[in-house]
Amino acid sequence: MSEKQLLLEAHDVAKHFGGVKALHDVSLTIRRGEIYGLIGPNGAGKTTFFNCLTGLYKNEGGHFIFDGVRLEADAPHKAAEVGIARTFQNIRLFGNMTAIENVMVGRHLRTHAGVVGAITRNAATRREEAAISRRADELLHYVGIHERAHDYAKHLSYGDQRRLEIARALATEPKLLALDEPAAGMNGTETEALRLLVEGICRDGVTVLLIEHDVKLVMGLCGRVAVLDYGEKICEDVPAVVQKDPRVIEAYLGGPVARRNKMLEVNGLRVSYGGIQAVRGISFHVNEGEMVALIGANGAGKSSTLRALARLLDPAGGNVRYRGKELLGLPPHGLVAEGIALVPEGRGVFPRMTSIENLRMGAYARHDKAAIEGDLEQVLGHFPRLKERAQQVAGTLSGGEQQMLAIGRALMSRPRLMLLDEPSMGLAPIMVQKIFEVIRAVAAEGMTILLVEQNAKLALEVSQRGYVMESGEITITDESRKLLADPKVRAAYLGE
Repeated sequence: MSEKQLLLEAHDVAKHFGGVKALHDVSLTIRRGEIYGLIGPNGAGKTTFFNCLTGLYKNEGGHFIFDGVRLEADAPHKAAEVGIARTFQNIRLFGNMTAIENVMVGRHLRTHAGVVGAITRNAATRREEAAISRRADELLHYVGIHERAHDYAKHLSYGDQRRLEIARALATEPKLLALDEPAAGMNGTETEALRLLVEGICRDGVTVLLIEHDVKLVMGLCGRVAVLDYGEKICEDVPAVVQKDPRVIEAYLGGPVARRNKMLEVNGLRVSYGGIQAVRGISFHVNEGEMVALIGANGAGKSSTLRALARLLDPAGGNVRYRGKELLGLPPHGLVAEGIALVPEGRGVFPRMTSIENLRMGAYARHDKAAIEGDLEQVLGHFPRLKERAQQVAGTLSGGEQQMLAIGRALMSRPRLMLLDEPSMGLAPIMVQKIFEVIRAVAAEGMTILLVEQNAKLALEVSQRGYVMESGEITITDESRKLLADPKVRAAYLGE
């Protein structure tokens, strides 16, 4: 293949988050004019690859060549300048701006009027603004939401918000459009409309890189597909070949030669408070790179289990192994050194310290100063609201902001395993949604997570497997998608 046919080349791209290898020497090529799919299980490294490509993250190894030139995009706006536009797994629109205003923002990089023009409102500036408005209107027609042009973005349906993100990305005049799970949350009709839109974008000369969990959509839309698993590329070929590859089947479905190692193994764990048995000899495990939910009604024993794992109380019996090492003899601070972080029920922030001081406390045991600063920027990237409130005393933050702070502080310790205890407790629904969007994003970067949560629906929607606790015992275990529909789970919660 000639170099002129290649638009993007990734050479041995690597990205680590502490001890987690989110990407390990990933190489791939994307041809001009194709729709290229990037798939893999949760935590495979797909979104991390996007973030490295678009300048949101700095990769520790390897490099990209884009349109024949080595890509030096160390910030998102630089990637956009050279012709790479993206959408986000978690929609990032300007909610209090109208749809057409959101698209007009996307034209910013291709405009010329500066501060002087904005102040003087000269003829050239007025002509340029009129052209921007016309182009934004054309793009809203193109994606099929022109009738909502003057509605606030926050009032659009989920599917229309996805289309608006695509219109805004197209406003930058990209050579490569990177779509991060654009069909997430869409029904069948919306997904089919999206398929037709993406095909049209490609026909009109824009190369498309697509991350998507809807494998059926990917296989029917993409000319070639690459598969990531645990940060490594395990397959790259046409869809018909990828579908039959045993490594791909294993990555999605597991099997006798599955490579997922057990990171956490709990056997016969018992917790008592005086004569009351709160946890009655439970056993479960968490595989490396997966999110597991431990759900149950109040008093089921979930938080007692997590507190025992975090060494905040001594169990009455059982054993706990983490990466093959027994944990029950370690003090709580010893777990941090091993790569385990707890986000406690009730958040547990330092109320008289500022947000930024709380975050730095998460890195207290670390000595790699330069890496700490880089991690701090990444955490603030996850939580823009904390960046706005960096110097605000933590005790004056809202409950949702304190939960963000608690998760961010845990991330600053560079854990391999995160223990999350009731992250939705006491939060407003809109804040719960934002917290769980971040949890999804952290899991997508390869973090192993044990999630204790009373809100079963939320927990099972974001996790791969689940355990149901009732009266101190695990009564049901299965894949999360199956537990969501299981009448026994409804019985455990609702007494049906």
